[in-house]
Amino acid sequence: MEEFNKKWSRINFLLSHMTVNITTGSLKDRLVISVVAMVNVLFFVCLFLHLWNSEFALNFNILVSGLTFFGCAHYLFRLAVGFFKVDLYTELMQKIKALYTEKGDDEEDEQILAKHLMNSLKIFSLIDKCFSVLYVLAGMMTGVYFRYNPDYGLMIDLPFISLDIFQGNFLWREFPYFIQEYFYTSFGVTVIILDLGIIFMGIQVIAELNILTDSMNLLNEKIKTHPMFLHRIIRRHCSLIENINLLNDIIAESSFVQLMLTFATILFGMTFLITYTTGYVNYIIVCGSGGIGLSICILGEFIRNKTESLSDTLYMTNWYDLSAKDQKIFLIMLGMAQRGYGLKSAGMYDINLYTFVQIFKIAFSYSAVLYSLSN
Repeated sequence: MEEFNKKWSRINFLLSHMTVNITTGSLKDRLVISVVAMVNVLFFVCLFLHLWNSEFALNFNILVSGLTFFGCAHYLFRLAVGFFKVDLYTELMQKIKALYTEKGDDEEDEQILAKHLMNSLKIFSLIDKCFSVLYVLAGMMTGVYFRYNPDYGLMIDLPFISLDIFQGNFLWREFPYFIQEYFYTSFGVTVIILDLGIIFMGIQVIAELNILTDSMNLLNEKIKTHPMFLHRIIRRHCSLIENINLLNDIIAESSFVQLMLTFATILFGMTFLITYTTGYVNYIIVCGSGGIGLSICILGEFIRNKTESLSDTLYMTNWYDLSAKDQKIFLIMLGMAQRGYGLKSAGMYDINLYTFVQIFKIAFSYSAVLYSLSN
């Protein structure tokens, strides 16, 4: 619990950002969330003005501007969904906090809880640091590349300001490009912050799965010495199912839009890459968009595989040593475990690595078609 308390400020910031909560929390967090949201709304408006004022043509400037515009729309959509689903976020976070305050029946049970919860925090801390640094660098490098590559150029129009006034001297000419780079860097950071919140909750669900699996492995030893141990496992299993369902309710709409945007970004990113194989920003576009879709697919893969293995672990216990009443309860639990649970997009489509591979394959095929048509 002590380690969780150390991370709580960061976790609470992620939760507040996902739900646009600017009424509680520290003053610093509320200011950061408000400023970041306003910057991205302004970025969205500047992209819209650029697309509106530009003559339509299939060039890199228009295509990248359009992709970024839909990326900003996706960001705003996720904020809106988070705002209306704040109760679901709060409920899941309360259940996660309760997991850190839970006490084991004995020392062995305490060790299982401490081991998996500590590992989950360490994994999240590593992902948090790596993703934050990578997406900041990606945003900065993208802005610089767009400035010095004439095929991309300026992709924003500042409202109420004519670009003619920036032609006076060097600093004024560079000002719109500086704003553009700031927009892209801020946008990259805020998008990954949204994903980090979902990643944290997914990792905690996986930790709960690991705790449940290890507890099941102890069932043979504790059937006779701890008659109520089976009931404890049942409570943990029911809590796990509730948390997976809560996570599914939270990501139902946003994950579908996220996977669609991942497909579109990979599609055009691969098309750019085929055209300009030496342009590093095209690799950033493909890897960045792939990373956003891949993270949630990896979570879904882990959750699906671990829930499917629960029934095998449960069946290998000495269930015949249980009382007749507990055997009936055991059979009900075994039937629930055999169903298998996982993440679903829009409540219908499985979120796993197979889904991501299919998205990548289809995007790559269509990018080859687009490239051949352009020639």
